[in-house]
Amino acid sequence: MQPGTIIIIQNNNYKVRLNMIYGKVRVLRNSHRAFKCIPWLLILLASTSTYAAFTDSLTVGNAKALGLGHAVTADPPGIDSIHFNPAGLTRLKGRQMHIKGVYGLFETNYDLGGYGEYQQGLIDELLEYQYPGSNGVIPPEAEAYFYDEALNSKSSVEGPTVMLPGGMIDIPFAGGVMGGASYSPPGSNMTFATNVYAPMMSGYNRAEDDPGRFFQERGAFTLLTYFSPSVGIEISDELQVGFALNFSYAGMGLELPAREPHLLLWQYGHPWFQDNFCNDDGTPTGTPDLNLCHIVSPYISYGDLRIEADQALVMSYNFGLLWSPEPWITFGLSYNSAVKNDLDGDWEFPIDPFFNQVLLDNMNGSLWPSFQALTGALGLPLPGVAETEAQGKGGKVNVQYELPQHASAGISIQITPKWKYNFDVKWTEWSVFSDIQINFDRDIAFLMLGSIADKLLYRGQNGIEPNGVRYQLNLQDVTYWGMGTEYQYNDKLAFRLGYENRPSAVPSETPNAFIPINDGILYSVGIAYEFESENTLDFSIGYMNSKSHYPPCSADLGNGCNPNNVAYGPYQGQDLRSEVSFLLFEVLYSRYF
Repeated sequence: MQPGTIIIIQNNNYKVRLNMIYGKVRVLRNSHRAFKCIPWLLILLASTSTYAAFTDSLTVGNAKALGLGHAVTADPPGIDSIHFNPAGLTRLKGRQMHIKGVYGLFETNYDLGGYGEYQQGLIDELLEYQYPGSNGVIPPEAEAYFYDEALNSKSSVEGPTVMLPGGMIDIPFAGGVMGGASYSPPGSNMTFATNVYAPMMSGYNRAEDDPGRFFQERGAFTLLTYFSPSVGIEISDELQVGFALNFSYAGMGLELPAREPHLLLWQYGHPWFQDNFCNDDGTPTGTPDLNLCHIVSPYISYGDLRIEADQALVMSYNFGLLWSPEPWITFGLSYNSAVKNDLDGDWEFPIDPFFNQVLLDNMNGSLWPSFQALTGALGLPLPGVAETEAQGKGGKVNVQYELPQHASAGISIQITPKWKYNFDVKWTEWSVFSDIQINFDRDIAFLMLGSIADKLLYRGQNGIEPNGVRYQLNLQDVTYWGMGTEYQYNDKLAFRLGYENRPSAVPSETPNAFIPINDGILYSVGIAYEFESENTLDFSIGYMNSKSHYPPCSADLGNGCNPNNVAYGPYQGQDLRSEVSFLLFEVLYSRYF
């Protein structure tokens, strides 16, 4: 191609124009997208945590609550009233204890489909330049460059992963055993209790060669309450109140192989660079300090981010009340406070050796120090060889975020001596979870680049600093509801049915393909049996299924195509479908002691 030639790449609504003048490349638009991939590590952390949001209350492990669609604010379930409504503790007399078990069968599957118009257009235009008349058919010598292991493939989760003190652990099944105890002195109007339960716990792992691992290969999120001193006070026959103080462990972990077939990588590997800047043997010519001769596949996995951080003690509280104006009707209110997390841990980010060499080859030249001096004078330091090499060694990290407050109101009506009906309305302030701060113990090469782009082009609105990032996930508050009914077959046996509407906290106008669970309905059934000794056994089964479809270029986080968006899109331009289903079994045994 001769100097003066103009290449115009235009697909859908995105247009990039390159002027080739006198052997120099001038990007007339979108050159700043060189730094587009910088914030992805924070976005993926946020996605891991957000995924946990959709397991809210499912892992508490109370069989009665599950069987009634978690509509138990006005009909609190025993010692687990500590979580659902502490005022319910007043219904427990004497000394009681419970042991509960949770077991889940989970499936998370992705269909990673074909390319849409935008992505296929990039491939066709590059092929036409290098192989005129190819008509979109990739010749054998170009197959390695265009190879995309995720194209028309399927991804599935292999098993659960949990974050515990010591790090992430892959476990053979999703389940656990927890317990608690309560005590009400004879003649007292107060009941004291403590409980072990998991308000939120989620995590999963994929195989090392699973094409969906660029969503994340391993991830886990934990909030485990291990001590919850609580009190329920019976003010009168009609009114009860309760309060719980929660001592919890919080932790998160993430392992993510990263790739991003951004438009800039497609241009970096364009044959025009090889024709004008490189010798036949692949060495640079003309400007040896500017090495543009590496051929980098757009689908290269350029690094592997690993973060594990936790906090041994986080504090929160619960408050609730019950009011029964008539024996056959009860109203309930419950509040769970926000949980402020300040996690400390370790990070690693080893860069792919080939990709790392591409960076170092340019940094070792004489031009890079000049660039560093220029940006440094503006207070925008560029990374050097030291920062780039140190990036793979890892270090310490601090993660700060706030889990949202939650409120619920409910009614329980004893329609007949045998039939009872419960209904709850709930609200969770997921919008506060949008602000997540990550601080590293030193400057990170990728973040140094991202900080320059953010300050020059976005006035710092993305919160990228050389040693940290603040990201707004843009979640929305959700209001939802659930209902349940109980039929008392006889003095010993009861049957339950539940239904809970569980909406997504992700706004419909900003879909997120990293979160496989979106809007869903939880269906449940349960039974309760009371033994002669007044000990009880509760058992419930819950089922939920959620399907999502992300047409090509529809989700900035996942398969977005707009080069002007600061978002991580490892499956750029692909058609994506996800389906999550689970079958949850919960059993609870309560007894006096």
